[in-house]
Amino acid sequence: MHLTPIPIDMYKSKNQFTMRALCRFLIVLLLLSPIRILAQSPHIDSLNAELKKYPDNLMLRLKLAKAQLDGGNIDTAQLLYAEVAAAADKQNNAVDFIEAHINIGRIYADKGENVKAFGSYELALKKADKTNDKDLTAHIYKHIGALYISWKKFNEALGYYDKAEALARQVNNEELVADCQNNKGTVYEQQLKYDKAISAYKSALAVYTKQHNTAKISMALSNVAIVYKFQKNYGSSLEYNLKALALSEKTGDKWMMAATYNNIGNLYGEMGEYKNALAYCNKSIAIAKKINAIEIVEAAYESMADAAAKAGDYKDAFNYHKLYATTKDKFINVESTKQLSELNVKFETERRQKLIQQQQFEISRRNTTIIVIAALFAGVIIIGLQSYRSYRLKQRHVLQAAILNQQDIATKGIIQAEEKERKRIAADLHDGVGQLFSAVRMNLSSLMERVVLTNTDEQALAEKTLAMVDESCKEVRTIAHQMMPNILLKIGLASAIKDFVNKIDSHHLKVNLEAYGLDERLDNNVEIVLYRVVQECVNNVIKHSRASRLDINLTRETDNISVTIEDNGIGFNTADKMKFEGIGLKNIITRVAYLKGTVDISSDQNKGTLVAIYIPLTA
Repeated sequence: MHLTPIPIDMYKSKNQFTMRALCRFLIVLLLLSPIRILAQSPHIDSLNAELKKYPDNLMLRLKLAKAQLDGGNIDTAQLLYAEVAAAADKQNNAVDFIEAHINIGRIYADKGENVKAFGSYELALKKADKTNDKDLTAHIYKHIGALYISWKKFNEALGYYDKAEALARQVNNEELVADCQNNKGTVYEQQLKYDKAISAYKSALAVYTKQHNTAKISMALSNVAIVYKFQKNYGSSLEYNLKALALSEKTGDKWMMAATYNNIGNLYGEMGEYKNALAYCNKSIAIAKKINAIEIVEAAYESMADAAAKAGDYKDAFNYHKLYATTKDKFINVESTKQLSELNVKFETERRQKLIQQQQFEISRRNTTIIVIAALFAGVIIIGLQSYRSYRLKQRHVLQAAILNQQDIATKGIIQAEEKERKRIAADLHDGVGQLFSAVRMNLSSLMERVVLTNTDEQALAEKTLAMVDESCKEVRTIAHQMMPNILLKIGLASAIKDFVNKIDSHHLKVNLEAYGLDERLDNNVEIVLYRVVQECVNNVIKHSRASRLDINLTRETDNISVTIEDNGIGFNTADKMKFEGIGLKNIITRVAYLKGTVDISSDQNKGTLVAIYIPLTA
């Protein structure tokens, strides 16, 4: 088994990876420094001593958090980063706030808690947007891209990497551009787009080589080698693997040496060169055992088993596979293996005592033993399957919850942005265009007072022009008021809707409005959304229904509010999707869904339309 690439943001400790992760990803990372490049972490004790002298120094606290993280004290590091984030927020220190939340997000991602990681990245992103720091924003986009890879949403991951890379190019951060290229290569590889993957990896490799970044050079070389292997281009794969090996030997990175020796052995196995495969795998095992990298030992034994099987040496293949299985068991669950051994010793002791005491029951006892062992194994298998199913179900629920949460966030963002834009346009119309019209009207009136118009046509034209200016002023005020009515902000929903419908020409459409239980104000969001929904429905009636009567009813109860809007117009076929979307009903449904409410639309040809809305109210 070879070890394959992962994005550069997934920085888990080499000793923390399980075989499930190794089956898909190469642990070549530990290469990503924090955004602010810190010197090699000083000793934790000395940092603690410094922090006692300067307890408010956030840079010292960040260094201590990094030192704790490097030392494997993840919970302590997370607590320190949280303290930095809280203090930086109070001090309006955007850079330290962002760095702390990025590291918190990386820790959550390391634990597999991707939804929480996304939340931390989102906090960092909001702060970066406010400061307009493109470099920090690019780093955050890159981290979010890695989360989408773990969710198997490759197109979304590529989208975030593209945005990160574009910002990185704007600020001339070549290493960040290279990191984005490397991560895009991992996505292309999983999409089986091998040529694009190689191109991306080599683009990253060129930058790392230029910067003499040996750790990332070694990583990129290994990534290219693995893709070449997938393409059956064994010569190129071997060339890049040997380059990676030489570099890791030069830097003394024993973990990387062991991993690369295994990859070369696996490659020789694929090529049918059995002896070379065993030689390199044995080198991998020798180094991996010294540094206690059990996952690499396991991978090397599997590579040796595959190579032996390919060479037709099935006896060695069987033996290597047994070693692989034994190592895998140790790596996956050492404690379970220990318990199983203790149970086996206890069972064997009891069995021998009974054999000595009761020789005549030997056959019966053997049969009983076989049945018990079979039942135990069956129980273990059943429990394992149930645990696996429970785990899959839990992960599915977590993902669904994350998707629903993101949908809610997106809907909320759209509606809030729309209301913000309405407020801005209304203010511009009222304070800008409206005031200009008022000034024009005043100047025009003054001009008419100064200039004597003897010609009747000219006088009529001047009066007509002045009337048009008056009408324009009135129209601007009306539009501004409809976009963000002051009466809604000052008095409330019922009064705002009443003011709105009173402006409708009753000769063409008679509107009857009834409101109950709305003496007290509702939540601001509820009032704005319901006002927009009623406004949209009334406008639809005016534009499309040809109705002569419209009834609007608003009723508030203890824990909900219901709205019905009914007209006697021509109606429409609710099954006609183009008609349905053409009159904006989809927008109404989206707004109501934002408040966790429901919309029921009943209509038919020449039978009018009824829109029933129900909104739950929380305390």
